[in-house]
Amino acid sequence: MEQGEVERLRQKLEFQRHETRQFLRHMEHEAKSLDVEATQDSADRCIISVSKEALYERMSQRRTVLLLIEAALKRISDGSFGICVGCGDEIQDQRLQALPWTQFCLRCQGQLEEKIGASLSTR
Repeated sequence: MEQGEVERLRQKLEFQRHETRQFLRHMEHEAKSLDVEATQDSADRCIISVSKEALYERMSQRRTVLLLIEAALKRISDGSFGICVGCGDEIQDQRLQALPWTQFCLRCQGQLEEKIGASLSTR
């Protein structure tokens, strides 16, 4: 991948990191607003509980993406960006354009998903 393209992806990743951090701050504020100790009946408590669960799940997913973004930025800094951490081959440019934080080429990603699927189906 050309250096200019890597720089564009770095900028994209930095923007996504900023957006993700803002999203998480907003969600944390929203979570705190759900903690208001007002008079609530059991239906209200149930709705708040379900809302909190959904909110925390979304926050967890975004934190995972943030970690992947930060790892990709580190790989750009150390010169290993675009190299699959599974097999060491180059990650396809189209894949990096779509998911600049990806760590795996399509083949390794597929193998990983097969392993996860197999382990889930044996439970």
